[in-house]
Amino acid sequence: MVLESILNPKNAEDKPWHVFIIAFFYTLVAVFFAHKMFPAQASILSVALITILFVPFFQKLFELEEEKDEDAARRRTRGNMFSRHRQTISVFSAFFLGTAISMTFIYVFFPEFGSVFSLQADVVRQLNPGAAAGAAYNTEASFWNFFFNNTQVMLLVFIMSAMFGAGAIFVLAWNASIISVFSGFAVQKLAGAGIPAHYAFAYGVPASLGSIALHGIPEILAYFIAGIAGGILSVGIIRENFGSREFKIVFKDAVVFLAIAEIMILGAAYVEAVF
Repeated sequence: MVLESILNPKNAEDKPWHVFIIAFFYTLVAVFFAHKMFPAQASILSVALITILFVPFFQKLFELEEEKDEDAARRRTRGNMFSRHRQTISVFSAFFLGTAISMTFIYVFFPEFGSVFSLQADVVRQLNPGAAAGAAYNTEASFWNFFFNNTQVMLLVFIMSAMFGAGAIFVLAWNASIISVFSGFAVQKLAGAGIPAHYAFAYGVPASLGSIALHGIPEILAYFIAGIAGGILSVGIIRENFGSREFKIVFKDAVVFLAIAEIMILGAAYVEAVF
């Protein structure tokens, strides 16, 4: 796999900015080929191509994470679950931001690729009707709507990751593409006010991300944690004997991470509904 020759999963945890750069440029490549091959289906195909490019990398990363649990079981260490897996969250974050910012860049500076974002734009307009006009983020939906919808996404991330190894990458890439359109709307509003496009991009992207950061950060982190939980569980089921100490450590980590992700979803839903 070309990606693994460029970015070693063993080194990625120490250099997440490498993941960010690779995600940015690989997203450009995925969007280009999706638009050229099947422009009418480019919205989904671009996300699928990003997934295809990164699944082997994340699968290898999950194998390394499972090895940490196996090593912990052999050494009978305790209380270091977060230290074992915390670096993987930074890798997920770098991948997500690299993908989102790259797609925002394409959305703003290459309008001829508009078909790539047709489905995402519809989703943004449904979730926040004022977004296209540059209005503030809409929080009229109820707490329970936010909670149940986000819980469904989180469980989907966990299940896809558990069943397909790194299958959750598709859901994360899709969410990154939606956020890119949300940011793109904000940049376009600034550009429409007469601000040069590159200045509008430099200000609009962090401003738009900041407008949803209060609830968005714990929400997205919950998806990352659920993805890690499913990924290490998937590898553990394949590699470890059921009932062994190694499998119990893997299973415990997965369940605890999933519970933490649900608590974060709960908090994010409250913040989104109230503030």
